Amino acid sequence: MDMKCPSCGSCGMPMEKPEHFGGGEASNTHCVHCTNEQGVLLPYEVILKGNAEYYQKEQGLDQEAALKYATDFLGSLPTWKNS
Repeated sequence: MDMKCPSCGSCGMPMEKPEHFGGGEASNTHCVHCTNEQGVLLPYEVILKGNAEYYQKEQGLDQEAALKYATDFLGSLPTWKNS
């Protein structure tokens, strides 16, 4: 992975390819998973739920632990740190 590749300001996903950027726009600071088809950022609750589900599935965390981990992690990212 290119060390200079940008990361999504909402979930931290590396955006290595044009299709990773919200709306397919390389200037978008949010990834395709955190935006709608037009590249507009989804609500925090939608991002939080998706991240918690990812941690449950990929890391085997129970629902409560996954939600806490997702809340803490998202709070460390530029888009959500003041939320």
